[in-house]
Amino acid sequence: MTPTLAGRWQTRLLLLGTAGVVITLLFGWIFSDFRTPLALLFYALVLGFGWDALYHLLQGFRWDGDWPPLFQLIGCLVEGVFLWILATGGFLRDGLPGISPYVSAARFAVHYAVVWTVTFALLQGPLKVIFPRWRFRGGQWI
Repeated sequence: MTPTLAGRWQTRLLLLGTAGVVITLLFGWIFSDFRTPLALLFYALVLGFGWDALYHLLQGFRWDGDWPPLFQLIGCLVEGVFLWILATGGFLRDGLPGISPYVSAARFAVHYAVVWTVTFALLQGPLKVIFPRWRFRGGQWI
């Protein structure tokens, strides 16, 4: 079943609120800076809600209403670049609040890629096995 918009938002919140937080805390521990990775995760969540609304609208134009994994990868790249531009002050003079001005592009890219890869893998496999009804409720948990 194609996920509903509410299902997309709930699934994104669940995955980033569990696996995303664990990975982000690990990155915070490695770099001795918890504030910037947690802020980036929060902004990825908020930005992702907007992207999900756009993706959901665009799905209405597809004949099967599905969103192939390749499109998810392309969406990830676009979302990551847009978030990096916002975080470093590309559109705002000082960037987003809570983001260190010294965060490197490589550190951002690795953190973003690891969080996205793990959540994508969980979405494609274990969630479908452990919670089979989740798929038939349009991705909604509540």
